[in-house]
Formats: sequence, structure tokens, C-alpha cells
Amino acid sequence: MMKMESWQQRYPDIRFFLSFFPYEKAELIHDSKPLEEWLENLRLAEIEVLYISGLINFALPIDLHNWLAERKERTLVFVEKDLGAFAAFKEEKLLQNPQIHFHYAQEDPIDVLAEMFPTDRLAIFEGKPFDGALLKRKSASLSALYSDVLYSHKIVENVTTNFQRLKGCFDARGKFEGVPAVICGAGPSLSKAIPALENAKEKALIFAGGSAITALTQLGLQPHFAMALDPNDEEFDRLKQAHFFEGPFLFAPRLHRHVFCTSNGPFGYLKSDTGGFIENFLEKELEISGDPIGPDLGPEAFSVTTLALAYAFAMGCNPILFAGVDLAYTGGERYARGVKAEKMRAQDPSALEERIMRKDIHGKDVETLLKWVMEAECISTFAKKHPEVQFFNCTGGGLGFAEVKNTALDEPLANFSSQDFEGRIHQWIQSSPLHFREEKLFQIFENLESSLERCETLCLEIIRLLEKESGKLVLHQSDFVDEMAYSWLLEGIDIALSRILFRYYPHLDPNEGKRQREMAKYHELKRQISKFKNIFNKRKAYA
Repeated sequence: MMKMESWQQRYPDIRFFLSFFPYEKAELIHDSKPLEEWLENLRLAEIEVLYISGLINFALPIDLHNWLAERKERTLVFVEKDLGAFAAFKEEKLLQNPQIHFHYAQEDPIDVLAEMFPTDRLAIFEGKPFDGALLKRKSASLSALYSDVLYSHKIVENVTTNFQRLKGCFDARGKFEGVPAVICGAGPSLSKAIPALENAKEKALIFAGGSAITALTQLGLQPHFAMALDPNDEEFDRLKQAHFFEGPFLFAPRLHRHVFCTSNGPFGYLKSDTGGFIENFLEKELEISGDPIGPDLGPEAFSVTTLALAYAFAMGCNPILFAGVDLAYTGGERYARGVKAEKMRAQDPSALEERIMRKDIHGKDVETLLKWVMEAECISTFAKKHPEVQFFNCTGGGLGFAEVKNTALDEPLANFSSQDFEGRIHQWIQSSPLHFREEKLFQIFENLESSLERCETLCLEIIRLLEKESGKLVLHQSDFVDEMAYSWLLEGIDIALSRILFRYYPHLDPNEGKRQREMAKYHELKRQISKFKNIFNKRKAYA
């Protein structure tokens, strides 16, 4: 048993509970073989955070010692809900390793652990019962959010460029009350759905997002609406393969700025709340009002398919049908014919890309990904939350959605009359120009650029004062966070760094660890400021 004092410096909360709360000394995990066998089947080199549920009373396997020693940001976390286990723990050397952490799971620890160690590259040894799947989902979701923030200069470049395209765009917030909508995915079953979709074009609005635009148009069908929001190069590469040149194209401001070269529009501005602080700031300053589409879907709604669902709902569409939304490797394929995709590795280390087996709508085993399971559950939850709308899954395979009926595409549309949707959409677009304060845009950019200059000066001074441990530090930090550029470009990065640097600068001394992390944070903020300045310099060069 370790001495009470051993817990005091790093874990005063555990020390407090051991001193003042009743417990019975617990039996620890003593058999090392299950952990060692589990490690043999784990691609340990690709893991960043490893959890062990339940304290152990055997020496840590040498593989784990070596894994920690290779990279200081790697982290081992012991999770234990029995206070008596901490009283029985003997491995004091583990407590002296700053890369090893102990968490007393007095209450449900999932949210706390996901926030403390956000990563999509984690593994969990369940020596005791533990909801490892839920921790993977929440940790990976937060990691995706922080990754977006830490690479936000790419999103900012897209947003600031795309805001300069708003003149001539239409306001995409339209109403088509009681009109059926078909949300198309790019799943393998889409190919077989083309004849039914052709027959449905005069009875339902057909939406395609991202890869589904390419899939549908390569298969010869033009959707009524295309939708895209991904900021990455892959989105541009996918849409270069599409044949959607003249139809309504709905875009979120974060969309890769080069995608606009693939279509002639008309383009509809989609208020989606996906472009971060800078999007919210510009919308407010330019007086683009109204509620965004999509946030009520929740943090596990990663895809343009879920955004299309929220959009169809906001338009008043009813019923809403799904076609080609397999969310599984139907027939061993990832996409429908016509979509060229990079071949994936046998096992991507990201938790969201974890391959798992589930039952498809026919009761047969099918391979899927954790992120697709999350998306299917997100859609199911949305449908359950809105009983006033009928939902039908018309996808020929894949996971399906809980409480959403599986049916052929023509059945829910049998009692609907044909309409001239193209004419109706054209009339709506012509009467719905996007209203915004265009004259303010370039002054806003000038103000942000000036604020970035001041932020850079303050950041350099803060770094200097951190090295000297000067009392003036707090004043400069206060001036820094008061800057416009901090609020709309840097604050999210600051928050994300505060979360993740805990792993990259482990230290037994909490004060020294904090100082090292603060130094690293401001050096990274300075680097990010330079990236943002380059974006605004490029804007001026092409203005």
C-alpha cells in the first residue's frame, strides 16, 4: 500500500477521499496476461492515449514503458471507481511518471476524460467493466473539434474568400411546406436507386451533398439541390469529378474556396454555424440574420448528409426519405459507382475510422465505421425528436435508422402529384437575394488585420515576460484577450491549446508544468497569428 502522502502532490482529491471517506481495501487486477495479450494485438505505435480500467498490482509491461519513453505526449490513464483500490495500490514508481495519470471515477468519468485527453487515437483495456465505446466517441468528437480549431487558418481563408462572393448569392432559407424530400448519400446502394430517383424527380426535391453530387451526376441524374461544406482539398477533388454545372448550389462559408470553380450556380448562402468564430463575427457585422441550420443535430453530426436532413426539415419538407445512405461497406464497397476514392489502409488509427461489424437492414453482418454508426444514431435521434414529420429509409442496404421504416422509394410518394420543381425553385431563387451590409466587409478585414498586428506585438511581449516571470504579465495578457482578432480568430485556438498541451508538456511540478505550457501556448499563438496575417496579405494582393 502506498503512503497517503504519495497522493498529495498530484492528486490531492484522491488523498482527501482516502482520508475522510470510508472504504474497504479492494482486490486489484493481478493477472498481467490479459493485458499483455491485448497489447500484442494492438498497433501501439499509432496510439496517443491508452486507458486501463482498474488499478493493477503487477509491474507495467515493458512495451508500455518503451511506448511512453518514445514520445512525451503519449499518455497512460488508469481509471478506477473503487476508492479502496487506491488504498491497496503499491506501484509508487508509476505515480512519479508525469505521463501516467490516475482518475478516481467517483461519478461517470466519460465526459471528464474526453475533455482532459481529447484524441481520436486511443485504446482502452477494460480490466474492469467500462463503456469504452462511448469514451472513444466523445474523445474523438472533441478531437475533431479541436483539430478544426487548430487548423482554423484554412477555414478562415475559405470563409474570408467566400464572403467576398456573397454579392449575387441567394438566401437559401426557403420554404417548401409539405413537399417530399429525398436525401441522397453516396453509398454503394445508390447505383440501384437511380431509376426510382428519376421517377421521383417531379414528386420530391432531391438533395445531394459532397460525394453524393459526384455519384448522382456521374450516374446521369441531376439533383434539385447540391450542398457542400467541407474545407479540405478532398472536397475540391471530389467535386471536380461531378457534372453539376447549372443547378442551385448551397454552400456553407467554410467550403473550400476552389469548389466554386466546379459549378456556375446559382449559389445559395447556407447559415450553418460551421465556420467557427469568424463566420459568426462576419454574419453579425454584416447583419446576416436568422438561425443557423444544423446545430440541433448534436456534436456527432459530422457529415453534409446530416446537414441536408436539417435543411430539408427547416424548409418544411414532409416526408423526408433517404436513398444511398448506407453508412456501411455494402457489398464491400465504400461508395457508389462514379466516385473515385483513395484506397484506405486496412485499419486507420483514428477511432472514428475504426471498422466494426453490425447488422444491416436485412439482418446480415456488414462492416461499417464507428463514425457511420454515430451518424446513423444521430439521424435516428433527429427523426424520433420530430414525430410531426414522416421519415422513410429507402436505402437498399446498410445500417438503417432506428424507428425509421425501410421501404421502396416509390411507396411514400405514391399519393403525391407531380410538380414543376425546377420552375418553382427558379422563381424562389430570383425573389430571394441575400441581404447583407456589403459596404462594411473590407473595412472589417482592415480592422482585423490591424488587430492581428497588435496581437503579434503583445504575444512577443508576453513570451518575454514569461521568461522573466514579471508582474506585468497579467496586464499584457488582459490586453491580448481584449483584441478583436483574439475574439474572432485566436480564442478558440487558445482554448484548444489549453486542453491538449497538458499532454505535450507533462511535469510532476504543477507550477513548472503550467509555466512550460504557457510558454508553448504563446509561441504557437504567435505562429498562428503569422498564418492569419499571410491570409490577409494574400487577400490584399488579389483585391
